[in-house]
Amino acid sequence: MKKIELVPLVFVAATSLLGFVAQHQHVKHVEKKVEGLQHVENEMAALKSQYKEVLQEIEKTRNLINVPQSPDSTAAMGPFSRDGDWYVANTAMFHFPIGIVVGERNSKCEYGNAVLSVDEEGNNCPSGDGSVTFGHENTASGSFSSVTGGISNTASGEHSSVSSGYGNTASGSYSSVTGGYYNEASGLGSVTMGYNNTAVGLASSVSGGKNNIASGWYSSVTGGESSTASGDASSVSGGSSNTASGSSSSVTGGDSSTASGDTSSVSGGSSNTAVGLASSVSGGERNIASGWYSSVTGGDSSTTSGDASSVSGGSSNTASGDTSSVSGGSSNTAVGLASSVSGGERNIASGWYSSVAGGESGTASGDAS
Repeated sequence: MKKIELVPLVFVAATSLLGFVAQHQHVKHVEKKVEGLQHVENEMAALKSQYKEVLQEIEKTRNLINVPQSPDSTAAMGPFSRDGDWYVANTAMFHFPIGIVVGERNSKCEYGNAVLSVDEEGNNCPSGDGSVTFGHENTASGSFSSVTGGISNTASGEHSSVSSGYGNTASGSYSSVTGGYYNEASGLGSVTMGYNNTAVGLASSVSGGKNNIASGWYSSVTGGESSTASGDASSVSGGSSNTASGSSSSVTGGDSSTASGDTSSVSGGSSNTAVGLASSVSGGERNIASGWYSSVTGGDSSTTSGDASSVSGGSSNTASGDTSSVSGGSSNTAVGLASSVSGGERNIASGWYSSVAGGESGTASGDAS
C-alpha cells in the first residue's frame, strides 16, 4: 500500500516543479520588456533634451534677427536689423559696415564707402566710393569705378572701368579699357584694348592693335600698329605708322601715310599724304594731294597741288592748275587752269583749258590749245 501512494506524491511534485519553471520564464520575459521600456524612456529623455537645445538655438536666432512688427522700423537687434525689405548690418559688429570684402583684407588699402571686393590674397584696393575690384592686384580709386578682372589694372577716373587684361589704366571720367596689355584710356569716355594703346581725346577710342594713339576729340584707331588719330573726329583703320591729323580726316590701311587736311583721306598705299581740304589719295606710294578737293588715284610720286585737280595713276605726274588733270603716264604736268594731259611722258599743258593727248615731250601752252 505505501508504494502505491508514492505515485500521486511524485506527480504533484513534478507538477509543482513545472509550474515553478514556467513562472520563472515568465518573470524573465517581463524583465526584458521592462528593460526595453527603460531604454525607450532614456531615448525619449535624450530627444527631449535635444529638442530643448534646438528651441534655445531658434530663440537665439530670433533675438539676433529681430523682425519688428512695423515694416518701417530700423531698430537694430544683433548684427542685423530690418529696414523695410532690407536687412542692414549693425555697424558696431562688422569691420566693413558699408562695404563687402570676400576673401582677404588689404591692410595697405584705404577702402572707400559702399565698396565690393573679391580678393583671395588681399591685394586689391577699391578705394573709391562705390568702387568694385575683382582679379589680382587691381585698384579702383575713382568714385564708382570698377576693375572686374585681370592683373595690375587701375581705374582711377570717376565712373571708369577696366574689364580685364594686364597693366591697363582708365584714368578719364567715364573711360574704359576692355582687355589687352598696358593700355591707357585717359580721355573722357574713351575705350581701348590691344597692346600699349592710348585713347586721350574726349570720347576717343582705340580698338585693338598696338602702340596706337587716339588723341583728337571723337577720334578712333581701329587695329594696326603705331598709328595716330590726332584730329577731331579723325580715324585710322588698320595699317602701320599712319596719321590722321586733320579734322574728320581718315587713313584706311597702308603704311606711313598721313591725312592732315580737314576731311582729307588716304586709302591704302605707302607714304602717301593728303594735305588739302577734302583731298584724297587712293593707293600707290609717295603721292601728295595738297590742293583743296584734289585727288591722286594710285601710281607713285605724283602731286596734285591745284584745287580740285587730279592725277589718275602713272608716275611722277603733277596737276598744279586748279581743276587740272593728268591721266596716267610719266613725268607729265598740267599747270594751266582746267588743263589736262592724257598719258604719255614728259608732256606739259600750261595754257588755260589746254590739253596734251599722250605722246612724249608734248607742250600745250596756249589757252584752249
